[in-house]
This record gives sequence, C-alpha cells and structure tokens, in this order.
Amino acid sequence: MSRRRLRWIALATTGILIVAVTAAVLLTRNASPRTVAVVRGSLEATVETVGRLVPRNPVTVRSPANGQVKLVAVAVGDTVRAGDVIAELEPQPFQDAVRQAEDQVAVAEAALNLAEQQAGPNPSPEQLANRLRAEQQLRAAQSALDAARRALASTLILAPSDGTVLQVQTAAGAPIGQGAEVAQIADLAQLDLQIDLDEIDLPHVPAEAPVTFTLDAYPGQEIEGRLVRIAPLAETSGGTTTFRGTVRFTLPDGLIARPGMNADVSITTAVRNDVLLIPESALRTVGRRTFVTVLSDGREEEREIRTGLRSQGMVEVASGLAEGERVVLP
Repeated sequence: MSRRRLRWIALATTGILIVAVTAAVLLTRNASPRTVAVVRGSLEATVETVGRLVPRNPVTVRSPANGQVKLVAVAVGDTVRAGDVIAELEPQPFQDAVRQAEDQVAVAEAALNLAEQQAGPNPSPEQLANRLRAEQQLRAAQSALDAARRALASTLILAPSDGTVLQVQTAAGAPIGQGAEVAQIADLAQLDLQIDLDEIDLPHVPAEAPVTFTLDAYPGQEIEGRLVRIAPLAETSGGTTTFRGTVRFTLPDGLIARPGMNADVSITTAVRNDVLLIPESALRTVGRRTFVTVLSDGREEEREIRTGLRSQGMVEVASGLAEGERVVLP
C-alpha cells in the first residue's frame, strides 16, 4: 500500500481468534472440501493513513519594530528559557529617537512654565487657554518619550517562553520589518501527530477515535493516541481532498521524538465484540444475497446468510450460521 494512499482495511484484534480460525481449517488428504469452523471473536475496522509529528504550541518570535538586526543570539536546536535574548536590533536609531523625545519634553515643559507665569493668579480666558494647550503638549511629549523608551528597550528581542529553537529566520546585518518573524520556538516534550483524512473516509471516523501509529524512526514500537480534532475546512492537493486531523498521544519511555518525524497511522472506526466470524473467501454473492456452503454430516448444503462488518479476510455473520458449524472454502 502506498504511504500516500488512504484506504479501508479491517484488522482482527484477538490473536486467539486468528489461531482458532487457522486451526479450524481442515485440509483432507483425499481432496475433500476444505472447511473452516464458525468461531466467535472480535473485529475492528480501521482507516490507514500517514502523518507527521508537529509541535503542539509553537511560538513565533516577531520583531517589535522596523530596523536592522545587530546580532542573532541563538541557533536552531538551542534550548532557551523565557527572557533569554533571541536577537538584538541596532539600537542607534532608537537611541536617537529617545533623545529627540527628551528634547521635545524639555521644550514642552518650558512652554508650560511660560504659560503659567503669563497667566498669573487671575488668568484671562486667553491665558487660561494657552496654559491648557501647553499642558496638553507636555502630556503628548511625555507620552512620545515613554513610547521611544519602550521601543529602545524592545531592541532586545526576548524568548517569551521556555523551549527549543526550531527556526531562525533572520541574520545579523539584515533589515527587518515590524512584525516579521525572527525565530520559532517550541517545547519538544509537547508534540502532536498531524494526519490527513481523505474525504471518503471522514464520515466513518468517529469523534475521539482511538489511534495507533508507528514512527519511521521506531518501526517496531506501536504508540497509542486519540483523535482530538478534525479541521472544519478541507485542503486540496494533487486532486485529493483531505481534512487535517490532530492526534494527542503520550510518548513511551525511552523514545526520543522530534517535529517532522513520519508515522504510519491506523484509526479505529468500528468494533464488533463477541460476534460470529468466517473467512470472507467462503462467501458467494448473487445480486444482493449472500450464500455459503455448509458441510453437515458429510453433505454440502447451500445456505443464505446475512453479513456485517468485514475485516482483513474475515467477515461478521449476523444471521444464518451457528457457532461450530463448518463452511466450505473454495
């Protein structure tokens, strides 16, 4: 099966069932009909797909202002704590802006002092208006100075949280715009599995469906999880329409996982417990009716049955057969 092609399969869940069915097949020495016993067991239906690990809550660090990058203090793979320096913008333009704002505050303060002196204890309406304008201009100048000082302080771009640096998207000496991405960090202990569900399979996938998967890096280690979210909007690529799903899981002890690791995924969509089972190869379909050949007292008998869930070569018998009866295989 191609890793990029999604399809239905069914998987027998109990090893006991597989052993029982295998043991029940009778191969006679004299070309007698091959038969198998109707047994009781469990079936699971699954959807097979692929996925990859992604950070659960990645954080994008952005530039607070337009400027030029003076230095980048981290590299991909570095571990950082909240408050660590990620990068620094060239501070000179911001320092100049602070000095200009300080000058404007000084001018506004002088203007207010003059207006107060001219107003005296009994100001005229015009003098009172001049003083009010001077007070407003001082408040505006002080606000501009506070903003300039905050901008200067923000030239040190800090990590907002603990994590590992996944990407660095700038370099020393490069120009950078306000809001541009500087780096991306994430907690590698918090990963999710991202999968794509074909639109044909989507109606069969229940909410919070159980999921098992193996990572390409650990092919012999099965990991269990649960589907927690399916995107409401489809994505189309190469003529295939899929919906993005998110699987939450707990990594087994001893496994080291990283974002981008690929996985083979199996999603349980239906379960039948304590049902009658026979090999699907024993069925013969005529129109919408299903028949099997039953061997009873050495004689073959045609019997119509009703089937249910089908699984990797096995089928649920809803009616028409009893446990222990033997059906003929082709």
